[in-house]
Amino acid sequence: MAITKKKLTPAEGFWYTLGCIAFGASYLQKVPMKKALQDAGQAKMTAAESIWYTLGCIAFGASYFQKVPVKKALQDAGLVKMTAAESLWYVLGCIAFGASYFQKVPLKKALQDVDAVKMTGAESFWYTLGCIAFGSSYLQKVPMKKALTQVN
Repeated sequence: MAITKKKLTPAEGFWYTLGCIAFGASYLQKVPMKKALQDAGQAKMTAAESIWYTLGCIAFGASYFQKVPVKKALQDAGLVKMTAAESLWYVLGCIAFGASYFQKVPLKKALQDVDAVKMTGAESFWYTLGCIAFGSSYLQKVPMKKALTQVN
């Protein structure tokens, strides 16, 4: 199954650009997502993205741990199989007050936006609740959607 390339909405483009202006936050958030898409054979990372991903992994594994919920969302869409280590870290992240699950939900919304997967009722509920919380779920979704515009 392949992901259908779609464009960002004007609002998503605005928020992504604004996030990049903020010390590259949106770009750096997109990089682990792009790595997960590369693992799924859906995209190819640029040289700069590879460097930033490596630097992020050196920083206490931050990029790796950001990639794990993305891989879970891609696995839910039937696009990739998680490794045993990724599955373990996902479960441990869920035990930590559901952190991995709540990070996965906006990613599933981005995948739903490109018709790759359908969210469950619980995921839709938590996404909506996250949007009510100062738009946090929406703003987390935007860099993933940007990564999905760069699929093969």
